[in-house]
Amino acid sequence: MTLILSIAALLLGPLIYAAARENHLARRTLDALIVIAIAVIIAMHIIPAAMKHGGTLAISLIVLGIIFPMLLERLFRKATDAAHLVIVAIAAIGLLIHAIVDGVALLPQSGTGLAYAIILHRLPVGMALWWAIRPNFGKAIAISAFVLIGLATAAGYFVGESIVAVAEARTLAMLQAFVAGSLIHVVVFGVKHKHD
Repeated sequence: MTLILSIAALLLGPLIYAAARENHLARRTLDALIVIAIAVIIAMHIIPAAMKHGGTLAISLIVLGIIFPMLLERLFRKATDAAHLVIVAIAAIGLLIHAIVDGVALLPQSGTGLAYAIILHRLPVGMALWWAIRPNFGKAIAISAFVLIGLATAAGYFVGESIVAVAEARTLAMLQAFVAGSLIHVVVFGVKHKHD
């Protein structure tokens, strides 16, 4: 069920973005509610669990999780400015890897708090992807990106169970820490932002 909800939330992103594009108050209110919900889940559930099982290494992975989306965004920005297809391909691979990690994080073994945070963060991710891809690469490429991200998430979810079965609690805590860092990135920087 969490897999379906996460893909549905991702696909709702462009619809919400389109509907709220004219109503700035509605879009800001929705963004604020999502950010608050994610922040509470991260602070109350994900980080304490990751620290309990992963110790100080979890902090490093949280930081890496925060930085990873910034690297992807810089790759996309350079690609749209200079039209470098190689950079777009690298950024796309990074997005797909992130989607696979999200799929693994949706498994019941990862905890319901993390699953709910992933589902909630998919709304602003869907909005941001549509905002970034459609104007720069067209509707067909944007739709293809959403399909690929959905498939990558499903792959992580279905293959992830076998990975989780052999993984120890510390490994799962490290995965949760990395995903939490990515979610913190969304909370701190929002949907459309610059890191300057």
